Amino acid sequence: MWYSLWIQAKPCISYHGNKITYTQNITGNSNRWLHCTRAITMSCFYDLHLKVEAFFGGAFEKYGKFVARNPWKAIIFVVIVDIGFGIGLINLTQDTSLEQYAPTDSTAMKQRELVKSMFTVNTSTNYYAQSLVNIGNFAEVIIKKKNGGNIIDSSLWSEITALRDYVIATSISSSGTSYDFTDLCAKRFSSCVIDGNYILDSDFTTALTGGTISYPQFTTSGETFTIDNTFGETVSSGGYLTSAKAVKLKFNLANTNSKLANAWEDAFLDRIKTYSSSSLNFEFAHSRSTDEELNANVAGDITFFSITFTLMITFSGLVMVGGNCVSNRYNIAMAGVLSTGLAIVAALGFISAAGVLFTSIVGTMPFLILGIGVDDMFILLSGLAATSPELDTETRIGLTMKSSGIAITITSLTDVIAFCAGASSVFPAVRNFSWFTGAAILFSYLNYITFYLGCMTINEKRIEQNRHFFTCQKIKSREDMQKKASNSRADIFCCSGSPNKHRGEVEGPIEKYPKMLVTKIVQYTTAKIVILLFFAGFVAVSIYGAVHFKQDFNRRDLVTTDSYFYTYYNAETTLYDQSFPISLNVQAGVDYLSSTTLDAINSLRDNVRNDTDIDDTFFLSWLHAYIDSANYDDSSLSNFISGLETYLGTTAGNLYINDVTIDGTSITASRFHVLTEHFASSTQQGDMMNRIRDIVGSSSLPVFAYAPAFIFIEQYVVILSQTLQTLGICVAVVFIIIIVFLPLPVMILLITTTVVLIMTSVIGFMHLWGLTLSSITMIHIIMCIGFCVDFATHVCHAYVQAKGDTRDQRVAVAIDHAGGPILNGALSTIIGVVMLAFSKSFIFFSFFKVMLMVMVFGLLYSVFLLPVVLSFIGPHYNHEMESAKVMDDISLPRKSNETVTLPDALNGDQEDEKLKHV
Repeated sequence: MWYSLWIQAKPCISYHGNKITYTQNITGNSNRWLHCTRAITMSCFYDLHLKVEAFFGGAFEKYGKFVARNPWKAIIFVVIVDIGFGIGLINLTQDTSLEQYAPTDSTAMKQRELVKSMFTVNTSTNYYAQSLVNIGNFAEVIIKKKNGGNIIDSSLWSEITALRDYVIATSISSSGTSYDFTDLCAKRFSSCVIDGNYILDSDFTTALTGGTISYPQFTTSGETFTIDNTFGETVSSGGYLTSAKAVKLKFNLANTNSKLANAWEDAFLDRIKTYSSSSLNFEFAHSRSTDEELNANVAGDITFFSITFTLMITFSGLVMVGGNCVSNRYNIAMAGVLSTGLAIVAALGFISAAGVLFTSIVGTMPFLILGIGVDDMFILLSGLAATSPELDTETRIGLTMKSSGIAITITSLTDVIAFCAGASSVFPAVRNFSWFTGAAILFSYLNYITFYLGCMTINEKRIEQNRHFFTCQKIKSREDMQKKASNSRADIFCCSGSPNKHRGEVEGPIEKYPKMLVTKIVQYTTAKIVILLFFAGFVAVSIYGAVHFKQDFNRRDLVTTDSYFYTYYNAETTLYDQSFPISLNVQAGVDYLSSTTLDAINSLRDNVRNDTDIDDTFFLSWLHAYIDSANYDDSSLSNFISGLETYLGTTAGNLYINDVTIDGTSITASRFHVLTEHFASSTQQGDMMNRIRDIVGSSSLPVFAYAPAFIFIEQYVVILSQTLQTLGICVAVVFIIIIVFLPLPVMILLITTTVVLIMTSVIGFMHLWGLTLSSITMIHIIMCIGFCVDFATHVCHAYVQAKGDTRDQRVAVAIDHAGGPILNGALSTIIGVVMLAFSKSFIFFSFFKVMLMVMVFGLLYSVFLLPVVLSFIGPHYNHEMESAKVMDDISLPRKSNETVTLPDALNGDQEDEKLKHV
């Protein structure tokens, strides 16, 4: 190391007596000064890299030789360990809750628990939708005329009545007891609550026949109903409803026995699917439809996944088919896929045994791991092909691990830590996916450096013994068989072979020719300019898309397009306003007799209703209703409470019975309700929630705003920051690991920049391809980091290891050693992922889109742009050449010099020789 430093620095040093002085050009030769400084600095970094490479490479080489001496022990050990961990699959528990896509420990979740503790709601006696802390249990039917016409037609009412009665008659049996809807329904005034049922009352049917249905509200039996909550796409004239496209009936269930309620919902679904009408079409759903269909659609795409898996295996095998019947590597390709499969089983079992829930999105994990594993396989086999066939198997395996072992370690370690960052996410789906995937990558890496390395050793020993790749029988070489005239061409082709003599013999056409083409393209100056111009425009488009990338989450995307819930949700969101009530919950310690309190409540009401997304005509207040009632008594606190209890017992006051909690002679909790307007986007919902919280937080009252919808709206608030935070951690991890394993400034910069560019392009084109940022696509984005790192690191590491007199020569060697395996690995993944384009599941279809983009963009940047950049600015760590370049600078004219005395320096040419010995 020190001698190389001396050779680099010698032209920058002058001699004065017994001391060496460091010659710095001040006026005329600044270029020479910079060149000397750069040479010494680069030499230091390169020597540091050599030490790191020697340390880790030496360790991997020793390890590789150890496995090569004990291949069967390594294989059997891994199989036993993986299967042992796989037993944990018996503990696999699936999370079927929609809340897996909502942030945990959010403000809304904490406030939901607080609301539960503040209010007791018995929906079997006093059901009011605005009082629920969640969406509750229900079944819903949206009814439309078959020709899509006006449903305000009295001739249809008998069929609508028949449908209602059909649903009510749905029954279940439990422990020998039969339950129908009337036994399980939510009730008010001892009657089942069916939203929209008023349209079948005599008052409404009379108005229907006479064309006098009042709009926007209709009153019957002392209750007033909002028409737009029941009818969809309404048209009115002169204060009367004249037309509508749909009518909705919602059958509400009590919360006293969720098991029976869930069973009734399932029975409803089975019955409604078989119901038919001559004049009506209808869409339907129940409270758990999203959860059930979410898991059903992922399970339904297992067929696509199986085909995908098969395609990737087939392609990987075809890539390995090369050489002859001895050097053919088809079996070793199958071993690679088996190694990945064992890793997936081990990871699923290990993480399941640890108690982590299996979420639906984890179904994409095996495909991801297979892609990473295939890439590692190609890198290891490329390293093996680069070794001399003249060496013994143990030495070749050791050298393979010395070169390729470091490369796959860098990428695997980066991937694992990146997913560990994802495991800190507030989204359960993202967190659990990261645990499963991170473990699978770790197991895959360990399997490849043990199980697969053992398989490689056995395969190489087979080749050494000149055995057939399929039958393992010893065979003759092609030349020997051709000497015998009785051997046909088929015999020679199928039954002859010999070990390869160089890299080109063992590689198949799919391995050889693509990388040869790429190498030729990136060698021409004109092609380099075209590539740079292309990527300049490509990056510009990517940045545009990334800047406009939007946040959105649609529950419809969680189910397949042929799901009953998909059509129901479309009808629900297009025909009806998506407004919802928000409760303003006041905690204990408030004096409701005080005029100051009333003023504060009025101020809160006005401030909230002044928000653009809040209905300024709606305010449900028990206090104002009580004040306006005949029961109001503010003469004393006890009379106030007594009068309030009396009022809540009346028909008018029953509307507020769930909104006040009375403990003896004090009110410990109360709430008021406002109503939102219709929302056009999820981002608008998130902004509204934050504004309302700010408004409510500024009140002098101990009050907070809550709505069941806030549980899911929370994700729109945190998804962007969570994604950026996770991406930032991942990029930082990449940076740190590259520093450790590849401590070369230029390479660190190039790898990090390439990863950032690939991710920018993926995010930008996600927007252009119609994807939005959600907890699902956030998982896909995190997943991309692994492939981005793999692509860039393999090329840069291969460049550093490559030997050549020029940058172009090193680029050619790097593409040959790393570009080829990357190209093949990416192509196998692309071929496999194409099948997911036919998936009806948004989770799988969006996975297809993102995987396709990261493969294509990763190839473009790593195999085209990165080599071109390396050919221009790639470091050329050849000490003798750098020395020669510096020596040429001695003839530069010197205008003025400044010397700095260095202690204990060596003197003159004689000391050169001494230093050489040192």
